[in-house]
Amino acid sequence: MQRPGGGGTVVGGCYQAGRTEAEADPAMGERILEKAVKLVPSLGDGKGRAGLDAIRHGVGLRPVREGGYRVEREALQGWSIVHNYGHGGAGYQCSYGCAGEAVRLVKEAARSSKL
Repeated sequence: MQRPGGGGTVVGGCYQAGRTEAEADPAMGERILEKAVKLVPSLGDGKGRAGLDAIRHGVGLRPVREGGYRVEREALQGWSIVHNYGHGGAGYQCSYGCAGEAVRLVKEAARSSKL
């Protein structure tokens, strides 16, 4: 099936706690593609998995913090440290809001500084 603009479709995504390998798991990639065409048969032009060409498999390591992400100000030895990390796969979705909060905390620290 020719896609508008000649492009393709990005399929996939999973979260595996504790996995840090940068190599893709081909078996998982196959399972994702099989499930994708079951859910949306038109992806494979009605041919199931055989109708899909996988161009590549990618791995994105996105550190996640147990208990959720951390955006806060901490006082340490007379310094203010602003933390903004641990967002995992939601990093992009959270980026603007968390960055705005981190900027607010930095400004707050600058106002309260005796420098």
